[in-house]
Amino acid sequence: MVFEGLHPIYDEKARSQLDLAIYIDIVNDVKFAWKVQRDVSERGWTEDQVREDIEKRLPDFSKYVDPQKANADVVLRYEPSDKGLPFLKVKLIQKKDGKFPMITLKKDLSLSGSEPGAELKMYDDEWFGSPVTVVEMDGEIDMDNMDSQLKEIEANMEGLPSKKEGELTE
Repeated sequence: MVFEGLHPIYDEKARSQLDLAIYIDIVNDVKFAWKVQRDVSERGWTEDQVREDIEKRLPDFSKYVDPQKANADVVLRYEPSDKGLPFLKVKLIQKKDGKFPMITLKKDLSLSGSEPGAELKMYDDEWFGSPVTVVEMDGEIDMDNMDSQLKEIEANMEGLPSKKEGELTE
């Protein structure tokens, strides 16, 4: 059974019943850029209206939604790329000795082709007092060489639940 929404791991009693807690963490700069793009083009809002809407919801988000990431077994975090928006840095943050099978990289990767390219790396860190392993991708995969780049990434990852080599990129 999958529980999703804004508050699935807010309550400790409910959280204790979950086999795995995943939190999608989109930092404010990225969230704002995505929301402006959507609401201006699809809803006809102005950028100021979008900003007001976000600011109106921020206190409740900060109080009830954002704190849940500290209790997640796995966090998928979206940040602005070191190369700047619209490019992203995406982090798979995995608690060590957690419920999630650890996914790791055999080595850091640098994928080139179209700009800006992508860098993949893995490192140990701390997340709200818990030791974690982070797999991070910064930049963008070359769309013209996507198949070969995805195969290179897949071949460099360990802990994936695939049954055979290349299964995830088929």
